[in-house]
Amino acid sequence: MTQQAYSIKVNQATKTMEMMVSGTFTPQDYENFVKDYIASTTSMNAAEYKLEVDCRQMALLRQEEVEKLKASFTRYKESGFQQVILIITQAQLVNKMQLARVAREAGLGNVEIIVQ
Repeated sequence: MTQQAYSIKVNQATKTMEMMVSGTFTPQDYENFVKDYIASTTSMNAAEYKLEVDCRQMALLRQEEVEKLKASFTRYKESGFQQVILIITQAQLVNKMQLARVAREAGLGNVEIIVQ
């Protein structure tokens, strides 16, 4: 069985949208992710929530994937989350640099990258 590329869960008790991303996304994964993200955020007031993204299983991104990540970060900004938290491992230094750069380019100013 292959591992799911992502998961999205809204935790209303903690006012957190919890996401997990894994590996790299195929074009179909990305399309499904966008649909699921929109469906999850439509019925919530994102300004009352923080977005927590577990990136510990994420692979290094190729250039075409970086552009998709930038579009996602722009979407997070437009949704208006209180805070965006990206969780990585100690070994993901290059991922950390990629994530920080893409967040800057997307204008996502309320992002924090946490090492766990």
